[in-house]
Amino acid sequence: MNKYWKRLLWRFDRSFSSNRAWKPLLWVVGMCVCPTLVFWIFGTLWEMPPYVDGGHTGGARIDEVIRLMIGGSNYPIDSRMPHWYQLLIVFFGTMFFTAFLISTLSNVLANRAASHRKGYLHYYFSNHILILGGSKMVLGLLKTIAADEVLRKKDVVVLSNEDAEELWDHIVPLLTEEERKLTLTIYHGERNMEKTLRSCQAELASVIYIIGEDDEREHDSINVDCWKLLKALREKQSQGLAQCFLALERNASSYLFNFLSEEKDSSNVETTIVNHLESVSQQLLIGDDGQWKGCTLDRGEVVLGSKRYVHFVIVGMSQMGFAMASTAAQLCHYPNFDEGADDPIRTRITFIDENADSEMGLFKGRYAGLFELSHSVYRYEHEGRVVSVLNEPREGYGDFLDVEWEFLKGSVVDDWVRRELMQWKDDESQILTVAFCGDIPERNLAQALYLPGGFFRGVDEAHPMSDRDPMVWVYQPENSAMVETAREVGRYQNLFAFGAKMGSFDKKLAQRVEAAKRINYLYQKKNRNEVYQSMPGSASELDDMWRALSYAEKMSNIYAANSIHAKFRSMGMDYRDYVGRKIPDDVVELMSKMEHARWNMEKLLVGFGALPSEKRVRINEKMAAGDCAAKEESSELKRLEFKHKDIAPYCELPEQSKQYDRAIVSNLVDVLDDGKDE
Repeated sequence: MNKYWKRLLWRFDRSFSSNRAWKPLLWVVGMCVCPTLVFWIFGTLWEMPPYVDGGHTGGARIDEVIRLMIGGSNYPIDSRMPHWYQLLIVFFGTMFFTAFLISTLSNVLANRAASHRKGYLHYYFSNHILILGGSKMVLGLLKTIAADEVLRKKDVVVLSNEDAEELWDHIVPLLTEEERKLTLTIYHGERNMEKTLRSCQAELASVIYIIGEDDEREHDSINVDCWKLLKALREKQSQGLAQCFLALERNASSYLFNFLSEEKDSSNVETTIVNHLESVSQQLLIGDDGQWKGCTLDRGEVVLGSKRYVHFVIVGMSQMGFAMASTAAQLCHYPNFDEGADDPIRTRITFIDENADSEMGLFKGRYAGLFELSHSVYRYEHEGRVVSVLNEPREGYGDFLDVEWEFLKGSVVDDWVRRELMQWKDDESQILTVAFCGDIPERNLAQALYLPGGFFRGVDEAHPMSDRDPMVWVYQPENSAMVETAREVGRYQNLFAFGAKMGSFDKKLAQRVEAAKRINYLYQKKNRNEVYQSMPGSASELDDMWRALSYAEKMSNIYAANSIHAKFRSMGMDYRDYVGRKIPDDVVELMSKMEHARWNMEKLLVGFGALPSEKRVRINEKMAAGDCAAKEESSELKRLEFKHKDIAPYCELPEQSKQYDRAIVSNLVDVLDDGKDE
């Protein structure tokens, strides 16, 4: 009964506190009309005593009830009391019973409406969507929810420690009329308190987003604390599975989740880690978001036999810059890379920063296993001369990575850096993209507009922008108005703003998670003799297998799903053309090689390292011969030393390992088709 009463109160507070005048007015009219009708109905049930002059003896007339209700007949028509005494009674009755009662009732209703707007009143919800935090990401989330046929039918509850009225005023004007149809409620409170989570019915929510607030000093710690409380609460009381998206801002925070053990709790929470900056990068680089279609780093130009390569220049070794670099390194693996060639065509990622020397040291230290195997160069100017320091892959490990790195200590205002930029722009073998990723948005735009003369050449009406022109991206987390204004000038048509917080939640993430579940199914069900597998008829088997994974394994499958569009694009294929058809074997083998190159990079970025070539070969040979000790040795190396024997060139892999890659790429059409990707 309590939940129905709270639900009724929620509907009353929501409508009575509305800014639309007709809603509270309708409630007032109802409060006046309904009691009048009740009094009249009861008054008709018995005979009234006659007037003194022997008049009316029937039941109550409606007009009499109305006169009494509105106070038009405070003096009785006939009474034995003196008029002065009636006047005294009427005076005190009007003051105490009418004025005080009305003002008290008015204050109660006004305070309740104000409390509702401020988010202090709590109601009953179930199977709802719960958003924990009021950051600018809320707006993008609400738009994503409103666009989903299933989610938009659910109640949406936002919990924020910010002023709820200000949050309402910020959100509502930016929603369309259709999006405003969401049943949205905003609570005020701290997300890392169990009492507050209970008041939001977190144990009954079906979808939960833990996004936090803007400009929190300990954003990630508070979000993780909230996540742990949520799991403990749902373990005790939850009756169903909830999808939980845990948003983190720091790259190091996401990195730590790679070392967490498998989920063995019964909290009924299926968690997906969302790195805010990585999410921004993925929306931009993957190629499945209509807003950024055509803005991929390869532009569809790096295909089999092509002599062109991706060159991604990142100005600013910031958290955003590192997220862009790691995302690009995961995605940019193409069929024109030949590790056996004299001069293999590799993707190049270049950092430009005034503190590149110290930042490079931190970056290389974090990804030590990656730079053991990578080509990299550090360049700086000394006494008018550019000095280059080369680093080659560690001897004895092999040279098989298809991404190389470059670090320039300088600024886009330095003459030698500007000369480098112009050389890269004029090099037809490069597909050049420059991203300004510094922590100061105004400086990012200023640096972009300060690029060398002619960098934006060929984008006016007489010379429209072509695929050969570089793209320039500017990180603008708060507002992109200045970039949009610059784009109104013809020569800046290849200048784009990215990273706005209000649109930073990746609306395609849910689809890619579903695709990742199918990829995991392919891994688990891989057949040594037949790589093609039909997908299960229901989602329950996929979900059960997914929940058994560690967070690192989940992310591995999500990263594999992220790369699907790049694979088809680099093969010049549209996956829809292959629905119901088998992908040719030669294409499968090429795409398997690309998938393994991506997997190599993924493992190196999450902290794994490679083994020396001789040791890899020895372990594989012994395992192929059925040596249990070799298998145990491989497992111990992964668990204790974070070394993986399969971080190796594709040609070196045993057939059993290659079958994993083939099992994925042979079924990618079904993975996407079942995921309803558009």
